[in-house]
Order: sequence, then C-alpha cells, then structure tokens
Amino acid sequence: MEPTIQEIVFRPFAVSDVQALLTWAKTSDELLQWTGPHFTFPLDERQLLAYANTQGQHRHVISAATAGEDRVVGHAELEVLPEHELGRIGCVAVAPAMRSQGIARRLLGWLIAFAFEELGLHRLELVVFSFNHPALRCYRNVGFREEGLATHARKASDGYWDLIYMGLLRDWWQHT
Repeated sequence: MEPTIQEIVFRPFAVSDVQALLTWAKTSDELLQWTGPHFTFPLDERQLLAYANTQGQHRHVISAATAGEDRVVGHAELEVLPEHELGRIGCVAVAPAMRSQGIARRLLGWLIAFAFEELGLHRLELVVFSFNHPALRCYRNVGFREEGLATHARKASDGYWDLIYMGLLRDWWQHT
C-alpha cells in the first residue's frame, strides 16, 4: 500500500490526467459504478478527451492531485443548473491504490465548499448505487442525506442495480 497523502491540490481536469484515469476501471461494472451511463467500456482516450472538453461555465470537472508531483489520486464533476441554484455531483472516483485514505472526503469537502461559497448554489444532489457502502458512508459524513431509491435503475453484468438519491442543502452544510 502507498503512503498516506498529506497534501492534495484541487484543479481542473487536464488532458494530462487522461492516462491515469484509464487505469481506474478494469471492468464494465467498475466503469458503471464510477460514471453511471456516461461512458462505454472499455474506457478509452477518445472518450476522456471528449469529456475533458465538456468543461465550462456549467460543468466543473475536478482532479485531486498530490502536491508537488501532481499525481492524480481523485476525480469528480459538478454540473451546475444556475436557474435552479442546483449542482449535481457525479463521476466521483479515487485511484484504486489510494482508497480508504480520506481522499474522497477531502475532494467532496472542497467541491461542496466551492459549490456553496463560490458558486452560491442552494442545493447539491448525487446518486450512488445502494451496495456502495464506502461511498454512502462518505457522502453521509460530508452532510448528504438520503432522499429516495430507484429500484433496478441500471443494468450491470450481474443484474440490475438500485440507486439511492442523496441531497445536501446549503443550510444543512452551514450547520454541520
């Protein structure tokens, strides 16, 4: 296991991050768990380069990288619907060798603060597969609350997976 990372920087997803992300999903189910239906397996450079080009005023694609060496250890996106003061968090992933070190919690903490303090959003939402207990624990720990269940929402290699809808209001976050 690699040593615990002390300092992480958060920056826009860059073309130089593509090669690292290509190694994170080794099966179609891992890719579905990480990205939902946004990509097709096998993930390739063409898909990630097109994805990198979707960044803009209403889509923030963020990489978490080690300070100094700039090694990508985490990834997430925030889609903004400004007319509703709403943000949708998706594609949250941590490099396989770096999991269970608090990177997702730190990445989400940064992304939540950015959404509420910098962008002035009122609400954040996300979906997570019901069996993904580490992700559910992380989302709860940063303030998200469960709001609903979509049964058999995605088809995977072993059948259908359920999705849990989660939300976080700025008021809840400010009082935690």
